Amino acid sequence: MNRLKHMIPLLAAAGLFSALSPVTSFARDRIEKVSLTFSLDEENWETVDVDCGDDTYSVREVSLYPTGMGNSTYPCAVVILDADDDYYFSSIRSNYFELEGEGASFGEASRSNSNSTMTVSVRLKDLGEGEMDPPTSLIWTDSGIACWDPVDGAASYSVRIRRDGEAVGITSAKTDITFYNLSTKITRPGEYVFQVRANGPYQKTKSSEWVSSPVLYVDQEKLDYIQANAAEDTGVAGQWIHDINGYMYRYANGVMPSSQWCFIDNYWYYFNEYGYKLTDQWVGNYYVGSDGRMLTNTLTPDGNYVDENGCWAPYHPQENQKGSK
Repeated sequence: MNRLKHMIPLLAAAGLFSALSPVTSFARDRIEKVSLTFSLDEENWETVDVDCGDDTYSVREVSLYPTGMGNSTYPCAVVILDADDDYYFSSIRSNYFELEGEGASFGEASRSNSNSTMTVSVRLKDLGEGEMDPPTSLIWTDSGIACWDPVDGAASYSVRIRRDGEAVGITSAKTDITFYNLSTKITRPGEYVFQVRANGPYQKTKSSEWVSSPVLYVDQEKLDYIQANAAEDTGVAGQWIHDINGYMYRYANGVMPSSQWCFIDNYWYYFNEYGYKLTDQWVGNYYVGSDGRMLTNTLTPDGNYVDENGCWAPYHPQENQKGSK
């Protein structure tokens, strides 16, 4: 699954919101209460829908953090609201907000732009209740790599291998893409099956049931072939490829990512439509440095701040410095 990305905008964590000094409201009317209703998008588990209870303000942007942020382990949403021209937000206290849906509870809030903009963080304690669908289209490659189709909303997959009905080596391992190199676990002739299940992104989401692949029949000839072509590493084995146009990445199953974010060796990279990693530029609300790695919790070369999740933030959390992007 793309970063979740896969790739999702905005602010971060506890201490991010700093209360701004009240400003004159001129002839505008005050908004007496902010009412928000949250619901998970059934078509896209990377998106939470937010409905307003009033037409005096509107939702500009919603950022979802499936694993929580700051000291909260619950999924969190950061919502930016804009007041209509004739209105302003009059408070940032918790009792100013009426929150419903997905177990929503108030986190923090701040105002800016002469109290015309409200930023509020909300913990979503019941987000993602239910069970993941199981993976489908399980196949083996000739060299012993397990592959399957992606499951909507899955944050990761657990994989395990059986030989003649018995567990081999590891009990199970996790991967965030839809294949896993099991070639080094195929060490003698037998009937091999891998099993996989999908894991959800939220605490309330139950993993799918385990599903089994077709049998891979390994005789001595097949074993010799697999061992001759086995990748050195289990898991997501891949390698960087360099030519005059830049760097590309090829996974163990031969797939080369393009037009997407990829998490490789604990860093996020973005690959363009031709499969080359980007460097020294903005990709949406995220910035990749000279080595292609997404920057986090720092100032970018053009003076903007990116938070601990790598996303551009309107101001520096320590210095209250507004960005210019």
